[in-house]
Amino acid sequence: MKKNHLLATMKTCLLMTAGLFLASCAQDGFDEETFTGTYGGYQLATPDASSVKVKSSSDKTEQTITWNTVSGAISYVVSIYEGENKENVVVKDKLVRRASITIPRKARSYYSIEIQTAYNEAEDNAASEGKASYSWDTFIVEIDLPAGVDLVNYLDEHPTANDAMVDGALCAVSYNLTAGANYTMGGMVDFGAYNVTLTCDDPTNKAKLLLSEEKSGFETSGALVLENLYIDGFDSKAAFIAMSEKPAIEPIIVNAWGADYNFYCDRDDIEVRGCEIHGLTSYFFYDNQVSCWFPTTLTIDDCIVEFATPSDSKALNGGYFWTNKGSGYIRNLTITNSTFYNTGEGDVKYFVQYGGFGWSQTNESLGWADNTITYDHCTFYHVCSNGQWGNYNGIAGKSTSFWNMTNCIFFDCSSSGVPRRFLAGKQNQATATFLNNTYQKKDGSFDTSNNVYSYDISGTDIQESPNFKNPSAGDFSISGSKQATLGTGDPRWLPKE
Repeated sequence: MKKNHLLATMKTCLLMTAGLFLASCAQDGFDEETFTGTYGGYQLATPDASSVKVKSSSDKTEQTITWNTVSGAISYVVSIYEGENKENVVVKDKLVRRASITIPRKARSYYSIEIQTAYNEAEDNAASEGKASYSWDTFIVEIDLPAGVDLVNYLDEHPTANDAMVDGALCAVSYNLTAGANYTMGGMVDFGAYNVTLTCDDPTNKAKLLLSEEKSGFETSGALVLENLYIDGFDSKAAFIAMSEKPAIEPIIVNAWGADYNFYCDRDDIEVRGCEIHGLTSYFFYDNQVSCWFPTTLTIDDCIVEFATPSDSKALNGGYFWTNKGSGYIRNLTITNSTFYNTGEGDVKYFVQYGGFGWSQTNESLGWADNTITYDHCTFYHVCSNGQWGNYNGIAGKSTSFWNMTNCIFFDCSSSGVPRRFLAGKQNQATATFLNNTYQKKDGSFDTSNNVYSYDISGTDIQESPNFKNPSAGDFSISGSKQATLGTGDPRWLPKE
């Protein structure tokens, strides 16, 4: 039993008779995991809204909402509403004794929840001052993919278009893969403009997807989410994720430099979360040489990505994230809590390379007022060793472009300086943020040249080795370093307490 658990229990015992305490403890239904008693006499924290998750029952008639427990809490006050504007009350100020509640589920409906940590009388802990708010909808069709199927064959027999339309309404589609099961993808899958998720509900036992042919990969003109998947890409030579070669959306016609261009704007999110991806031999993200794709949001979070870039890779003279051929760019690229490393012989020239269209064209035609590139708490190893970290012809040096590189570890990346190339050679960028990064060379020394200090002017770079445990085996655990103290790099590699 944890010390704070024991102390809290002793305090409760003083407020009760011994017999009453024994009777209640025998019947209260709490276990070691859910009871979170601490010292009393303070105000409890508000539940973390980002921890709220919604899971449908197998028959889709119920849904269970869960959230992370709050230290010192034993109950929560919950209100749930149905309707886009909270027209109907599902539950109002309901006291629940665990960090979860199950309610009925209606298809094609909107829901929202408000959660407040309740007053803990036994420990005299005040209720949280604020409430966590979270909204979701059930405009989604959930389909369980049988274990062992080939995704290409399955979609040929069950087109996404058939599943996305329900009673005349367009819904998102979630293909649910079985935890630990094996799947294949024998070719390219283009989901068009549909909102599609491929997910496994167990992040500790990911579904396994083999890209089994040379042209295996994903294409999209809309939203695409890949979540909790273990992906084997060694057999494929295609881009992992690409914009549709034949766009499924209508373009905006833009006249620039005396010519008309098709601007295809994907306003939906593309996300890769909780995935382990091995053996990528080409682009991670590619515009398919279509002029001109403009994805609005691309997010990679909590992922491990192994490039096995061969010496003849199509990506060598481009970038792992490449929209240069079509001259477009990603408005908001965010890479967090992830690891990227290369085990192949090929050295790609850029990590990110965008095309020539910039703010002046996109602000007027797409309504984009700014753009961002963010790297936070990531580990990069032997990636673009002799190349350049970034190249963005249309947006470099603009006051509307925001660059964030924080708490990252770079080893043998961009020999001409990660900060310099991250800012595309533009010094004195007021919209750039650097913090607690490590720029270590292949020989173990640190880059202290003007390629760093003329661009990362934060004075916070770390010149201590992270002491990777076994990088040749893909183990980037760190130990005994300033990086461990500050918690930099991919959090999965931090020392375990």
